[in-house]
Amino acid sequence: MTPFLNCKKAEILDINGSDPVQATVTTGSSSGLLVIVPREIKCPLRTPLDIRFYDPVQGIVRCRCRLTHPAISGNMCAYRCKVLEQVFQLQRREDIKVAQALRVDVDYEGVLFPSTILNLSAGGVYLVSGLTAAIGDRLTFSFPKTDPPILLHAEVLRAELHVSKERNAYGYGCRFVDLGVGQENQLRRYVFQEERKLYLPDG
Repeated sequence: MTPFLNCKKAEILDINGSDPVQATVTTGSSSGLLVIVPREIKCPLRTPLDIRFYDPVQGIVRCRCRLTHPAISGNMCAYRCKVLEQVFQLQRREDIKVAQALRVDVDYEGVLFPSTILNLSAGGVYLVSGLTAAIGDRLTFSFPKTDPPILLHAEVLRAELHVSKERNAYGYGCRFVDLGVGQENQLRRYVFQEERKLYLPDG
């Protein structure tokens, strides 16, 4: 049984010293875990190699794997993938936070307040703002880093005084609510792309 039932993307590392190869991941009841790459990429068969899986539940998981039974379909080639061992796991994707320092206008009770996103995860955000909100209140803002920008609704889970050199304000730890499927996918994709920038240089 594969541990990557929700995984859609991966990178195959160090094939003949090349850059990581982007791959699509899928699972089937009979074939198990499949890793799909462009057919011109020649992956070594039955030789252990490292694959970095980007899983929406488990986070970034680097595994030693063996590829077998290549099956060509059009311009792509699907390999059966057997996970031999887990080498490294960053953390669960829901917990990954990326620093932002991004200015946004937050709508609170119909009034816009200039605010700053200090960090963002797939499940929530930490905002610093001059507005005064209470736990359970809803904050709304447009997130400009996705294409197109998405409107996010956040529920305040904690509130605290935030002191900086510029001014005193409040920090709000929030969770996202009422996310549509498309919006959630955009947000998760953005968070994961930002997180990858920090960890890809390690090879």
